[in-house]
Amino acid sequence: MSTINPHPDRIYLLRHAQAVWPEPTMRDYDRPLSKRGVDDAAELGAQMKANGYVPELILSSSAMRCRQTADAAYRALGRAPTCRFVDDFYQAAPVTYLEALADNADARTVMVCGHNPGIEETLLMLVGSDAFNRACPYGYPTSGLAVLDHAGDCAGADRPQWNLAAFLSPS
Repeated sequence: MSTINPHPDRIYLLRHAQAVWPEPTMRDYDRPLSKRGVDDAAELGAQMKANGYVPELILSSSAMRCRQTADAAYRALGRAPTCRFVDDFYQAAPVTYLEALADNADARTVMVCGHNPGIEETLLMLVGSDAFNRACPYGYPTSGLAVLDHAGDCAGADRPQWNLAAFLSPS
């Protein structure tokens, strides 16, 4: 498990929706969502709204597929959370996501929209292998959203503990 200090009360970890395969001259960074990715991102946004999962702040990779995924969630929520695009999230290690969460802990609920393997590794670090394996037995799917709640500080430890409250993905 890992440390985020200070920390928000709730964290949403979103892996971007499915992207198209790159064309020979296309940069990976510029890959847009596929038709399925567009549909899945919209469905996930509707699931978030139906479950009351509305972050105050969205931090998203500035890569095209993350921008489009975050935008679909943003539009589906029906209210306007603040949204910031972070260049450092492209091909980020978990520490980059954790530092961004700590830097934005003034928001009670924060959603990070990023890439694998960083998003998957971040979830694993925060909730441990048992909870991770129950939620993602086949790995972290595209358009997968982990909802993590702060569970208080563990006795004898100076790090926050996180509970996996829910894991959503399009059907």
